[in-house]
Amino acid sequence: MSIEQQVEILSELVQIMHDSADGAYDSLCCEFDHEAYEGGWSVGSAYAFVRDGVSVSKILADPDDRASDLVNQLHQVMQAHTGGDWSKFLLSVDGEGRANTKFTY
Repeated sequence: MSIEQQVEILSELVQIMHDSADGAYDSLCCEFDHEAYEGGWSVGSAYAFVRDGVSVSKILADPDDRASDLVNQLHQVMQAHTGGDWSKFLLSVDGEGRANTKFTY
């Protein structure tokens, strides 16, 4: 079930990114970083989208900070499944809605 969980979490993150663009876009991109430490964790993000050839950097429209919880869940699921301990990943989406990930360990 781990792969399905990962896909579900990534889909939710893509939805947050999509909603944050607030309109049509050529592409979306968000780099999430994750740090775990004794007694807790932290997540950061750098979000941008391209609209009509112009890159726009914004804060994710995520008032409940759901993205941070999802990134932490993804880290936990992937670490349990593969043992991988990534520190950040890039989630990009093209204009057709196809998503790509690139993890940094």
